[in-house]
Amino acid sequence: MSIKSSFRKSFFRLLIAITVVLCFTPSIKLAYGVNLGAGTGTPPTVTISADTTNQQTFDQAGVTLTIENGATITKTGNQAVQAGTNSTIIVNSGGTINATNNQAIAAQANDTTIIINSGTIDADSNFSIAVNQTTNAIITNNVGGLITAATNTIFASQSSGLTITNSGTISVESLSSDAIDLGNGTGATITLKNGSLIIGKISTTGTGNKLQFDHGFGRAYFYETTGDFILEDLSGNTVVKGSAGSVGQGANETVDELLGMRSYNLRSTLKRYSAFPKKSGKKEIYAEPFSYYSKRGISSSVLGYDTYGYGLTIIHPLLPNKLDLVATLEKNELELQGNHDISNTNVLVGINVPDFINLGPLKASGFFLAGAGHHEGKRKIFTNTTTTGVLDVTSDYTSYEAITGTHASYSYKASPESKNTLTTEVGLTIGHSTVKAYSESEHFSWKKRNLTQGSIHLGEQLTSKITDKLAVTVEGEVEGRTVFTGRKQAYAINGTTVESRDKQFRQATVSAKLGANYTMNNSSIAYVNIDSRFSNYAKSKGTYGAYVGLRLAF
Repeated sequence: MSIKSSFRKSFFRLLIAITVVLCFTPSIKLAYGVNLGAGTGTPPTVTISADTTNQQTFDQAGVTLTIENGATITKTGNQAVQAGTNSTIIVNSGGTINATNNQAIAAQANDTTIIINSGTIDADSNFSIAVNQTTNAIITNNVGGLITAATNTIFASQSSGLTITNSGTISVESLSSDAIDLGNGTGATITLKNGSLIIGKISTTGTGNKLQFDHGFGRAYFYETTGDFILEDLSGNTVVKGSAGSVGQGANETVDELLGMRSYNLRSTLKRYSAFPKKSGKKEIYAEPFSYYSKRGISSSVLGYDTYGYGLTIIHPLLPNKLDLVATLEKNELELQGNHDISNTNVLVGINVPDFINLGPLKASGFFLAGAGHHEGKRKIFTNTTTTGVLDVTSDYTSYEAITGTHASYSYKASPESKNTLTTEVGLTIGHSTVKAYSESEHFSWKKRNLTQGSIHLGEQLTSKITDKLAVTVEGEVEGRTVFTGRKQAYAINGTTVESRDKQFRQATVSAKLGANYTMNNSSIAYVNIDSRFSNYAKSKGTYGAYVGLRLAF
């Protein structure tokens, strides 16, 4: 045999050997994107970094498939990806798996399949992910991830131990179809995290399946479900069966606080008014614009909020030094934790009886006002009944209020010539609110509620006369308030009635005030007052107010 012939035979043998190695080495064969991991060697890790139309089939257990940002697997026909036992499929942000017919990912009859999606998994027809007949499969849809299909999006019939955790969007084109259909699967746990969007029904005919909600404390939601789910709210909200729903209690839980704040502002105004000397023979009118800001922090038992209020109080003597007509108008914007806002408008009208006891330094006064409030609420809820996965629900309701109180004060001066006066005051205030029954769009309804509360306050005020026309006041006060009746609120979600209880129906507050008033030449008085108020409520950030008053004498 010639040297040239021997060389050719050796070359062809080498070429055949290289071909065999290329065909049977998993990590090389994956470049074809057809059969992933054939053989019994070490399970490969596969990365798809460019668009492909090849079906990805796992022929070996333990294969990991990653679709990178910008890469798309598009399969015409069924099953863009056929997963295997103990396999992992990772779709990174910007990556896509698409089946133009159905089953973008099919993992039937496999154990411990893991699917982690931060991109898009899409079936133009049926079953974006089919994990039926599987054991302990895990589907995690991260923030920004989309899993969608024309009809059933995730199908898991005859499965056991399935775990679905959603922080992104799981949707179906028709709201009458199932976004998640467990079929007769058992032992599944579906967890909807904050920001999770579900568009379409959640259904099961199996047993032992949990539906968990972790949207955050105070966040409202309503999901249509079919079948028997074990419902759990991981954020501390009350979840109601008959579908699955929860609604934040901020609207009713803050009724007593806002009423208490209104009572405090009113009696403070009347106290400032009573301190001014009255001019006999002259008509007077007293006007006080005011504003305040209050913040309560978030805790595990009560909702946090920010509230902004402003208004005007007018006092006009009907009988000088005996009887005054009082009217106050207040606008309040309440921003509650859980994406819930309420706009409140309140009007109170009544009388003030100044100094019905006047024994020199010892005086006593009283007041009574009543009126109505108009309230407009708006909250954004998570729901699977809309094409967006969220819904704005609104409310429009009326309340009626009455506030009455009395206080006694004793003033002390070291000598008649002293420019400093120390006044001690003790008082009692009673407030009542009736909130009429109302509904929030079509999902939530609230029963009529009557609430009555009382408070006792003790204060010390130092008034220092700087000049004949200018005086400065410094004051401190403590107050204790408690709700007597109306601590419970009955409401319904989709017709299922439930009852909540006010978790903080007692409040202790400490306030500090600083003011100055100036008497003009015509005996009219202008003044400014600022105060701060802090309570024992969980993580209370305090209330801060500003008041600018004018008493006109003419």
